[in-house]
Amino acid sequence: MYLFVMNNTDIQDKRKSYHIVNNNLINNHRQFFNNDDLLNLLKEVYSKPNLSNKTQLKMSIQLTTKVNFEKPSFRISHQSKVLMIGSCFSDNIGKILHDNKFDTLLNPFGVLYNPASINEAIKRCLTLTPIIEEELIYHNNLWHSFDFHGSFSQANKDDLLSNANKTIENTHAFLKSTNYIFVTFGTSWTYHHTDNHKIVANCHKLPASVFTRERLRVEDITSQWNNTLNKLYAFNPDVRIIFTVSPVKHLKDGAHGNQLSKATLLLAIDEIVKRHPDKLYYFPSYEIVNDELRDYRFYAEDMAHISDTAKIYIYDIFKQTFFNSTTLQLAEAIDKITKATSHRVLHNNKSEIKKFTETILKKIEKLEITHPFINLHTEKEYINQLKNKH
Repeated sequence: MYLFVMNNTDIQDKRKSYHIVNNNLINNHRQFFNNDDLLNLLKEVYSKPNLSNKTQLKMSIQLTTKVNFEKPSFRISHQSKVLMIGSCFSDNIGKILHDNKFDTLLNPFGVLYNPASINEAIKRCLTLTPIIEEELIYHNNLWHSFDFHGSFSQANKDDLLSNANKTIENTHAFLKSTNYIFVTFGTSWTYHHTDNHKIVANCHKLPASVFTRERLRVEDITSQWNNTLNKLYAFNPDVRIIFTVSPVKHLKDGAHGNQLSKATLLLAIDEIVKRHPDKLYYFPSYEIVNDELRDYRFYAEDMAHISDTAKIYIYDIFKQTFFNSTTLQLAEAIDKITKATSHRVLHNNKSEIKKFTETILKKIEKLEITHPFINLHTEKEYINQLKNKH
């Protein structure tokens, strides 16, 4: 005998839509299905083969630990300015925001992992402290800055200085009017250059012998950030900061080392938020992955970074947390347009192409009228080129 465990999708085609559970399996795992009510419910479902495809059966079993948290008092809209800074998780969420036409600045210094380097980047931008030649190092035929990601490295040091200092100036200007800063801490492990004990944001593949490795203490992080936050509020009194801890595992630290690192970050953020409860907010990305998802299906092949499915899942919670209904609807409309224009035409069917381009152009033009602050120039240009070409 077989029992069907129903979900809330179409139940008309049971063979394709549901997991089939052998009755013997249930009996052998009663400690999991640990009540007779569940068994009776399963049997009741199975005994009703003529249910309509609109019927939904809600079962009183929860197979994940739902992360419940209080929503913030503020909401992010398309007219908000958002700075995303920190680990690659900031890039993950930031890219989706950018694709949905939010006014975002994504990791201007490149990916930064530890709280000290992220703090130093913000402080440097607040004070407009430029990178100078004496701070650069030359390695593997390139000039590097320990404060910037390797994407800034150049064969010509003047090019590096120019790009880095323009970034500092542009970020300074953005910080002055930004509404929200989304900060992602990745690890509390840091590398200190042995010559000056400076914490580096990136080792740039220098030999391990020129660095010492240390884990930041909770008090180190809170002291640095409380000082910088006071300067930030003086510079931009209206800014709000959203902290999160990256769910990405730093396996090079070892399983235990990674947990100690994440625990340090969580404790530090908790202390920082307590000091500025009206200005700061913690978004539980780390907890969502480790409790709600808690399965290697939601990790990439390296078993450290999260999968695209997990990114979408977290972003869905993110938007439900920070967007109001109007912003949600607008983001959905924009998403349909950007996805439609990202697909390339494979077949030369003129009537279908004409229909497609006219439909998308109408949607773009409607949004341009109702929401003139949304920039869809790239999408409109592509559609017009496609229309004229065919």
